[in-house]
Amino acid sequence: MSSLRIGLVGYGAWTRSAYLPALRRDGRAEIISVAAPTDATRARAVSELGSNVAAFPTVEEQLQGLDVDAVLIAVPDVHHEDALLAVLASGTPCLYEPPITATRARIAPVLRRLLSAEQITCADLELALIPAVQRAAELLAQGVVGGVQMARIRLQSGWGPVPDYDLCNLNHLCTWYVDVLNRILDAKPRRVLVRDGHGTPGRRQSQTIGLLDYGDVLGTLQANIACVGDQEIGVEINGSDGDILIDLWSGDVSLRTRESTAWTTESWRAIEPYADWPGMHESITGFLDAVEGNQPAAYGAESVAELQLVGLAAEESLDSGTWADVPTLEDFQQGR
Repeated sequence: MSSLRIGLVGYGAWTRSAYLPALRRDGRAEIISVAAPTDATRARAVSELGSNVAAFPTVEEQLQGLDVDAVLIAVPDVHHEDALLAVLASGTPCLYEPPITATRARIAPVLRRLLSAEQITCADLELALIPAVQRAAELLAQGVVGGVQMARIRLQSGWGPVPDYDLCNLNHLCTWYVDVLNRILDAKPRRVLVRDGHGTPGRRQSQTIGLLDYGDVLGTLQANIACVGDQEIGVEINGSDGDILIDLWSGDVSLRTRESTAWTTESWRAIEPYADWPGMHESITGFLDAVEGNQPAAYGAESVAELQLVGLAAEESLDSGTWADVPTLEDFQQGR
């Protein structure tokens, strides 16, 4: 296998628990540099990755110091924009974590810069790469549950609360979770209606429900990021002739129909052991495939822009208290 020279931007928990195991399993990457702001983090990176790895205090110095084939960016949300823009300016292919910025007013300008980038860019949207999601999409395409009426994705996690955050919860989550519904339904929402919980200081409430108008299908994203129980990520599809349940963590796909009302379950697990989250192995390998083959990545700029526009509509809905239209990518690019 060829060796791809990789730079890591950030060396926090996600880099160590998700990126590194996936890179090691794939086997093509040679990590040659790390950018991290503190002496302690840089020392840890060199200690764990080897003394031949160069460590830099900023991404700008990293990209000027050594020639890399690609970088993987995992930094705190407040630094997403700065790190992404620096890498885009360098022309280096990159994998990055949404959202593209932690500030509502900056989403549109950063999106325009991302869309104009000439290098390979890929968002780390691992959930829709889980085989269970693809299997559910196949079942719907085959018509096994008849006409789809409703589709819901539900997240329960203990991440929050996240006070004093400028993005609403649905905007922060939509790139991953709306994307799963889009992939299963093979459709994109036209309108969004957001209803938030209360009690968390700032814009990002810990509990949120977003209604997604897909035309003939009503979608729902329900999230509680201050859950006191176990983490759960599930999808429920209701059709005129049956139902599908997906456990995104386990990869189980359960089906019942009018002809066979007892639940039957298939296992469509992501590559194990998980690199922190299911789908991470698939995400990293897909990005390296794109870099090695000099071909578009699965989650290039246009795909990410369409999802971030759902997030912008969510912000509009939260402010107006009513439905907000999701702009088309063409309308956004033409400033309409």
